[in-house]
Amino acid sequence: MDRLFVIIPAAGSGTRMGKNSNKLFMDIEGKPVIERTIECFSGTDAELVLATNEENMEALEQLSQEYPCISKVVLGGASRTESVYKGFLALEDLGAFDTDMVFIHDGARCLLPSEVIDNCIEGLKKNDVCVAGVAAKNTIKTIKDGYVDQLLDRSSLVEIQTPQCFRYSILRDSYANAMEKGIEATDDTALSEALGIPTLVVEGSYRNIKITTPEDILMASALLNPNK
Repeated sequence: MDRLFVIIPAAGSGTRMGKNSNKLFMDIEGKPVIERTIECFSGTDAELVLATNEENMEALEQLSQEYPCISKVVLGGASRTESVYKGFLALEDLGAFDTDMVFIHDGARCLLPSEVIDNCIEGLKKNDVCVAGVAAKNTIKTIKDGYVDQLLDRSSLVEIQTPQCFRYSILRDSYANAMEKGIEATDDTALSEALGIPTLVVEGSYRNIKITTPEDILMASALLNPNK
C-alpha cells in the first residue's frame, strides 16, 4: 500500500501578524496553531516532516516527542520553495517510493477537515498531482495604475489551498527542475505544471483558512467554538 507523507513548512515568520509575533505558536482555543495543524493528520497513517527555522527547531522537536506521526523535523531554507525541498530530501531517508503520496500543507492551516484529506487521497488515485480548492465567492477584478482594468469570470476562478498533493516521483522531478533553474513558487503545483503535468482540483473547504493576520485568529476561534 502506498504510504502518505506530509511536508509541513513551519517557519512561521508571520510578518503580517504583527511585530514579534510567531503565528505558529499563537493560541487558538487553548492550543497553538501548529499543534492543531499536526492533529489534523494524527488520526491518519500520515508520516509528517516539519521544515522549520532555527528559532522554532527546539519547540518542534519537543512536539515530535508528543506526536508519533512526526517522523522528522528538518531545518528549512531561506524561502518556502527551499524549505519544502529540504523537507522533500528527508523523504528519501524515510524510504519513500515513487508511487507514495506526498502532501504539502501550510503549517498555518490548522482547521483542515478530514474530508479534504480524503478528497486529496482520492484525487491522487485519478491524477499524479492534485490540490484542494474552493470556488471564489467574491467578484474579482484586475487593476492597472490603481484603476479597474478587467472583470474576471468568477465561475472559472478557484481559490487554491493546501494540501497540494503529488506522487513522490513527480514531486522529485518538479523540485529537481526548480532547483536547477532557480524557480521560486508559493504554489507547489506551479512547479509540476512547469513540466507540463496537469493539476486536478479537488474540493477543499472554506473552513480551511490560513492564519495570516490577527483577524484570522478570531475567525478560527469562532469556527472552533461557534457558541462562544
